Amino acid sequence: MPIQFKPEVRIVELTAAIADVLVLAGRWSLRANVGVEVNSIDDGAGVHQAGSLHGSSLAIDLDTVGDRPADLEALAEWLRRTLPAGYDLVYEGDHVHVEWDPHRPKPFRSITT
Repeated sequence: MPIQFKPEVRIVELTAAIADVLVLAGRWSLRANVGVEVNSIDDGAGVHQAGSLHGSSLAIDLDTVGDRPADLEALAEWLRRTLPAGYDLVYEGDHVHVEWDPHRPKPFRSITT
């Protein structure tokens, strides 16, 4: 299934952070045979809450075609498992919000022998 974009979705700069989310959402869509719809990337000021990364090409809102809650939950879980550290994901109930938070500290990794 292809990824669809709502007509009002603007992409000012296709950042690697957004491209990575689109690739993973596309993989899930193909595996689940459920379309993914992009609701928002670069919205103008005042559309999202203060501090939103949507205006910086670092946040994306996704939905599933058909609006089935089980599909949206499955997409959210897939992204939670597959996105690398540095991404924040919030399941909003009617969409999945994903953002790259460049100020988020990298997780500590220990090496055991």
